[in-house]
Amino acid sequence: MFKKLNVDGKEIELVANAATPFRFKQIFHKDLLQILGNEEKAESEGVEAVTELAFVMAKQAEGVDMNKLNEEEFINWLEDFSAMAFINAAEDILEVYMDSTLSTSTP
Repeated sequence: MFKKLNVDGKEIELVANAATPFRFKQIFHKDLLQILGNEEKAESEGVEAVTELAFVMAKQAEGVDMNKLNEEEFINWLEDFSAMAFINAAEDILEVYMDSTLSTSTP
């Protein structure tokens, strides 16, 4: 799934695919599927996880070497946005990811 979003007045491209949750875990050492699948975790870690997810999907869209990404790269990326940017865009970011999980096959 590919989508352009306006986040904090900046256009970012996001790509979500089967590799996204694995890249998320590789960079942030957290299980995205456990966070999103657990209401309690989603409530406590939601904004942080959505922001991290946006970073992973943006870097996938840029085609960067995902093996070189780390939390420091994430923090540097965040410096271009305001504190509320990803709270306001959370629904759109999650929509991009969730749309990539839908099956396109027919029975």
